[in-house]
Amino acid sequence: MGKEGRKMKLEELLQFDDIIIQCHDDPDADAIASGYGILTYLRRKGKNVRLIYGGRNRMQKSNLVLMVELLDIQIDYVTELDRIPELLLTVDCRQGERNVQKFGCRALAAIDHHKVGRVAACAMQEIRDNYGACATIVWDMLCDAGVEVEEDETLATALYYGLFMDTNRMQELAHPKDRDMRSRLEFRCSRSILFQLQNNNLSLEEMRIAADALSDCDYYREDRFAVAQARQCDPNILGIIGDLMIEVDAIRVCVACCRQPGGVKFSVRSGAWETQANQLAQYLAEGLGNGGGHARKAGGFLNGGLLEETLAGRSLRQFFAGKLEEYFNDQDLIFMDGGEGLPDMAGADLYRKKQIAMGYVYVRDMGYPSETRLRIRMLEGDRIEPVREDTVLILGAESEVYVNSKAYFLAHNIPKEEPYVFREEYIPAVAEAVQAEMEEDVGGEVRSVKDLARICVVRSDSCIRARQLKRRTKLLWAGKEECMEGAPGDWLAAREEDLSDIYIIKRRIFEKTYTKEERP
Repeated sequence: MGKEGRKMKLEELLQFDDIIIQCHDDPDADAIASGYGILTYLRRKGKNVRLIYGGRNRMQKSNLVLMVELLDIQIDYVTELDRIPELLLTVDCRQGERNVQKFGCRALAAIDHHKVGRVAACAMQEIRDNYGACATIVWDMLCDAGVEVEEDETLATALYYGLFMDTNRMQELAHPKDRDMRSRLEFRCSRSILFQLQNNNLSLEEMRIAADALSDCDYYREDRFAVAQARQCDPNILGIIGDLMIEVDAIRVCVACCRQPGGVKFSVRSGAWETQANQLAQYLAEGLGNGGGHARKAGGFLNGGLLEETLAGRSLRQFFAGKLEEYFNDQDLIFMDGGEGLPDMAGADLYRKKQIAMGYVYVRDMGYPSETRLRIRMLEGDRIEPVREDTVLILGAESEVYVNSKAYFLAHNIPKEEPYVFREEYIPAVAEAVQAEMEEDVGGEVRSVKDLARICVVRSDSCIRARQLKRRTKLLWAGKEECMEGAPGDWLAAREEDLSDIYIIKRRIFEKTYTKEERP
C-alpha cells in the first residue's frame, strides 16, 4: 500500500485523455520498464500517451539502448514539451528531485519506490518505499486492474528485467511482492532477450571503476569488515565489487557504495554465519531509505536529502564504517544449540495471550505431501521450514506465520470454521522449496493462504515468560542459515511449559497480543 495517503489505482488515470509519463533523467532499466508498463495500460484504454525523459544527456548505456530496441519501447528524450499535458505521471521518481527535469502540467501524479525526502506530495501517488523496484509496484497495480501481465511476453520481460537490474540480479529483493513478481514472470519472459541484456551490462570504464574502488577500500581489522566507495556508476557494479571483496580471507562482511542522483546505492555481502546481509541492509537504511535481500547478499538505497542531514561532516565511507561498528558492537548472540548458554527465562514476567482472533491453515489442505520443505513468504521475509502432514500454519496479529504441529495447535487454540479476514499489507503465501544455488531456494507455484485460512482463538491458559530486549539480539541455530533478530524494545519470550523454547516477538506484535499477569 502507498506509504503516503490512500492507495492509488490505475483506473484513476483514465479521467485524463492527454497524458505524459516521465522517467527520471538518465533513466535506468527499472524506470523504463515501469513507464512502459503504464504506457501499455493507457494505450489499451485508448489514451493519448507518451513516455519521455529529460536531463542533459541522452541514454547511452549499451544494455538500456538494447532493451529499448529489442522490446520496441517508444521512449523519447525531450528538453521541452510542445504542449502542457492534462496529466504528468512520474515513475521511479517525483517532480522536484534533482534528477527529474521539471515540465509543466495541469495535474501531477507519481509512482515510486524511493523514500520520501523534502519533495511535496502529489494529489495522486502510489509510494511504496519498502519495495525493491518500481517495476514491482507497476506489476501489482496492473494485476489489480485486471491486466494479465503473464500473457504479454514483451511486458513481462520488461518488468522482470527492471526488477532484475534494480535489485542487483535479484539479490536485493526487499518485499514479498518482489519475490511474487519474480516467481510469476520468470518463465513468461523472453529468455533470449534476457540473455542478451544480461551480457551487455559492463563497459571498460565500469571495469576501471570497480578496480579503483577495490584498490582503495577501507579494512577494519577488529570486526573484519571492509567498505569500498565507487564513483557514480550502475548499481550492479557495486554487486561485482562486493562479490570480489567477500572472497578475501580476512573479510567477513563488506559494503560497496556509490552516490547517485537522489541518494546513495549500497550493496552488502556477508560471509559470517551470525550476520545476515538482509538484516544488516535494513539496519543501514533505517530511517534513511530501504534495504533488503538474501542472507548472504543484500543492498539498498539511501535518500540523499535525509542522508546529508545524518552525515554531519563525515564522509560516506565513514558513515558506513560507523554504522557497521555500531551493529557489531551493540548486539548479543544466543546460540540455541548451546545448552548451558541459553538465557534463564524462569524469572521473567508472566504474560497471557489475549483472546484475539488469529488465523490457521492445515498444510495438508494445501496439497503438500508429508516431509516437504516449504518456503513461507510473509511481509517480514521468506523462511524455509520442513513440514509434515500434521503441520499447521498459524497467522498472528500482523499475518506473521508460525509453524506448529497439530497437537500443539489444538492444545493452545480453539479452531473455528469462519474464514479469516486479512487486513495486513501482504497475505502470506507458500511454495515448495527446492535447493538450487547457494544463495537461494526456489520452488514451484506460489500459493496464497487466503482462501484456506480460518479463524482460531487462543485458549485462555496460554502463557509465556518474556522480558524486553535492551540490545539487538540474535538467536542462531546450528545448520540453519536464517537467524531470528530482535531490536531494543522487542521481546525475548519462552513458552511457560517449555522455557527452552525461546523466540523473539516484535514489539508492536507483542503489544497487540499479550497482557501482563500480576504476580501473586
